[in-house]
Amino acid sequence: MNIVHLLNQIKSEEIVLPAIQRDFVWPIAKIEMLFDSVMRGYPVGIVLMWETHKEIQFRRFEREFRKGNRPAFYDNNAHRKLRVVLDGQQRLQSLYLALFGQYDNDFLYFNVLSGIASDDFEEQKYEFTFESPQRVKEWNKKATETIADEDTVPEYYISVRDLFTLSVNDKLAEKRRITSTLSLDDDDQVRLDTNLAKFDEVLTKDQNILKASIIDENKTADSPDRQTESDVLEIFVRINRQGTPLSRSDLIFSMLKLNWKESATALPDFIEDVNTGNSFNIEIDFVIRCLYAVSDLGTKFNIDLLRKKSNMEMLKANFPTCCNAIRAAIDNVQQHCSISSSKLLGGDENLVPIVYYLFHVPNHELPNNQVEAFRKSLFLLGFSSPFSRYGDSRLAKFIREELQPSQADGDTTFPFQELVYWVDYWENLSEWDERLVQQNPRLALHLVQGQSGNKSHYKLNTREMDHIFPRSILYEKHFDQAEINHFANQWILPKGKNINKSNKHPKKYLAEVSDAELSRALIDRNQLDYRQFRSFIRNRASRIMNALETKTGLSRNDFK
Repeated sequence: MNIVHLLNQIKSEEIVLPAIQRDFVWPIAKIEMLFDSVMRGYPVGIVLMWETHKEIQFRRFEREFRKGNRPAFYDNNAHRKLRVVLDGQQRLQSLYLALFGQYDNDFLYFNVLSGIASDDFEEQKYEFTFESPQRVKEWNKKATETIADEDTVPEYYISVRDLFTLSVNDKLAEKRRITSTLSLDDDDQVRLDTNLAKFDEVLTKDQNILKASIIDENKTADSPDRQTESDVLEIFVRINRQGTPLSRSDLIFSMLKLNWKESATALPDFIEDVNTGNSFNIEIDFVIRCLYAVSDLGTKFNIDLLRKKSNMEMLKANFPTCCNAIRAAIDNVQQHCSISSSKLLGGDENLVPIVYYLFHVPNHELPNNQVEAFRKSLFLLGFSSPFSRYGDSRLAKFIREELQPSQADGDTTFPFQELVYWVDYWENLSEWDERLVQQNPRLALHLVQGQSGNKSHYKLNTREMDHIFPRSILYEKHFDQAEINHFANQWILPKGKNINKSNKHPKKYLAEVSDAELSRALIDRNQLDYRQFRSFIRNRASRIMNALETKTGLSRNDFK
């Protein structure tokens, strides 16, 4: 079976993708290199398919790929014969886009005069590139203007899609036209002839470049020898645990989609909804981790747990309630902590215990008498990030030992003091002090300057953290790294202003900033002097700590 034979089956929707497959992820450069390999006659792998008549959920290959597109899913209600791709999706989709479609409105073009051998076999020999028709038209026009330059290797680009559909006579006419237009010498003409012939051969004749293996091929629909859906899923999982695998969460999502069809759209729909109006950038990984947690299956992406039907049913049953708990967690973090970004909190894993807690309280509503404990816990998690390392084991332990017992007893107390203990135990952070705040200066400065971390709509307004006294100058003056990178020597400013800041003296750079604005950032204009740098750090650090106590509710008394 040659490449074009496979692609024609994709075009006629005989070959499709199962719902369990992840989205297309190959970048342009990888597709271009794939075509170089094909033109060289290199084997590019094996496509594994399952032939079935079952009423499974599937999706079609994309002809017009655009980043962010959501695939549509279909059911095989008519029980027609389908060949479902279990392995090789990325290669097939790349080939299909190149010969029949487009990638972000660009088409794949082939420099039909490339193919000159190089000493470095890793270099791309045959030049393929995704571009717009207008840009390629300009390139080809320029090529005709440089034919007199003997040192220039001639170039001419033809759309792979057009080249593929040219008849024999059209190809001959195209060769004559290119030869005449570019005044090609004998060597260039030979290379052009060879490339066009090679292009046809590797796509339509060579059956060794991309091989196909088909499970249950040509068996009758009711054959008892056919593999079950569970067998096929096991094959899919085992394949993707070898080589360059899908992530564990991808595999889990695949299992969910196979056993619970609605999840194929329900999960992406929820992700899109919950990320509206904030910058938490919640992803499917986080939702699956929370779903495992609230189902008391731990927080590790353990795919083997889903082989038990009762666990799958439990995840399915808990999904709507878990989604509401995630919504409630984000609402409460924004309302009570003025934070709209998981990046400020050191990662979304710090929200998992919050989701678990809100999953179990009545109506997912934070009790009024727990607002303070919630706020302090959230900020303590944000500064210490105890779950950023060994997250699977630490999250499971905290939930199992601190949240599950309270939930079983109907106790809605959020275990803040217990969290203080675990932060000390795991991270050796036992005080409310500058050392704790220094773990996440970004969070501290956003709080002090009244920034929520929400996405900026204009790129030059993107908030960046930078030094007040320039780092390079301080190094020249032999200050140590701890002083230079102290949170008191940093502040949040728009990207556009940061670009223009460079290594200017802070007094000069901040001359146009109003006293009121500097006061809000707790910057004393009178101390913007390198001779007073250490005094500036001490004084501003003290003021920041006092401001953080007010905003977070955390104090030394909480750590006694």
